[in-house]
Amino acid sequence: MKRSRFWPCVLGIGFLLLVGGAFYWQVWQRETLAYHPLNPHVQHQRRVVKRGRIWGSHGEVIAESIEGLHGFRRVYLGTLSLAPITGYDSQRYGVAGLEKAYDSILMGRDYPGRSVLGILGQGLTKRGVGYDVVTTIDMSMQRSVEMLLEGRKGAVIVMEAKTGRILAAASTPGFSPNDIDAHWAVISTDGDSPLFNRAFAGFYPPGSTFKLVVLAAGLASGKVVMESSFDDPGAISIHGYTITNSDGTDKRSLSLTEALALSSNVVFVRLAQEIGSDAILDMARAFGLGQKPPLIGGSVGSGRIPTDELTAVELAQMAIGQYNVAVSPLQMTLLVQALANEGLMMRPTLVSAVHDPVSGKVWTNPPEPIRQVVKAGLARKMREALAVTVQRGTGRQAALPHVEIAGKTGSAENPQGVAHAWFVGMAPTAEPEICVTIILENAGSGGKVAAPLAREIFRVYFNGIQGAKH
Repeated sequence: MKRSRFWPCVLGIGFLLLVGGAFYWQVWQRETLAYHPLNPHVQHQRRVVKRGRIWGSHGEVIAESIEGLHGFRRVYLGTLSLAPITGYDSQRYGVAGLEKAYDSILMGRDYPGRSVLGILGQGLTKRGVGYDVVTTIDMSMQRSVEMLLEGRKGAVIVMEAKTGRILAAASTPGFSPNDIDAHWAVISTDGDSPLFNRAFAGFYPPGSTFKLVVLAAGLASGKVVMESSFDDPGAISIHGYTITNSDGTDKRSLSLTEALALSSNVVFVRLAQEIGSDAILDMARAFGLGQKPPLIGGSVGSGRIPTDELTAVELAQMAIGQYNVAVSPLQMTLLVQALANEGLMMRPTLVSAVHDPVSGKVWTNPPEPIRQVVKAGLARKMREALAVTVQRGTGRQAALPHVEIAGKTGSAENPQGVAHAWFVGMAPTAEPEICVTIILENAGSGGKVAAPLAREIFRVYFNGIQGAKH
């Protein structure tokens, strides 16, 4: 009797699995299959549809499709450092980066707007031309940043402080998307990972730049003010674990402004002990650390902040940006953007508009706030302290004679070798126009390596490319 019931049950389960599999692929994964780059129909469409252009913010073409003997092919005119952000469109290797994020728009499959009539009309029309995508990238600034990087491995982001618009996003080393088909084997196996978008998806220990989170948490708690004084004997011991200042000096009594300017590890460990890990981690989450930035059009990740209860030693290490914290250049840019914008964090913007080359219609992507991270008064106090950091602290080499720069350096310990060099900052201090984030892999001191590069980027923005030193 039992045996007679066994086979019908097996057959029934098998039937359900077949039905479930068919439902999964034909309904749930229908769009994935329909638009998969290896789908012959998709490959045909990419040859016969003129894919939309990708533009810079001032009308410079970054990517366009040119018709040839075998249909349309993609041609890239952007810089090598922008390629990890722009990505590529290849018949053989698919799409990546901005090309992937806006693939259905660039191919004219999806309607860019929200109008019901427009969406219905799109479904009834077979377009032979895709929509153009207009980025926020200032190609002049992008080229200047790439030139100043001089082939060093790392990333730079330049962002408008009030809007969140990304003016430049450099990831080096980069690559030429025009070479993807011919040199894929070389590019994809390069040990320096040129395909990897370090600006948006690279994660690094923040080092001393994390002291901005600790300071903001301390000020927001009401337990300290910028004038609060802490003893700094040059080293501090926690349960037998010793943390010293990076320069090894004894600075005695310091205010929080002085401690930030001199990047005192001892003072920030003491501050962390006073306010506790919960306050710091709450502030880190408020700044968006440990979460994916809401960037449309870029490959982003969430990074990492601690989730478990911290020991006293772990809290001390986190206070100086070393314990179980990983951040992206984009996340750090948003952190300083919020401080520059009176505590209001804006949604990061890479695409400002979509344009229909047939009708001339334009759909814009206006600036959009995310949340008020800290109060405006607190943000101003932190900007003033960051200006002192550049005037007479670790960020001195970022200073310009006629523009007040506010910034913080960092040297993040790296288990694989030399420390990574950080700079995060904004200018002018009183009414910031732009924010700059720099990460240079295995470059050493942020104050000695990243700060001078920041100075030249600020110089380019405020004086024009003619003012840049090479």
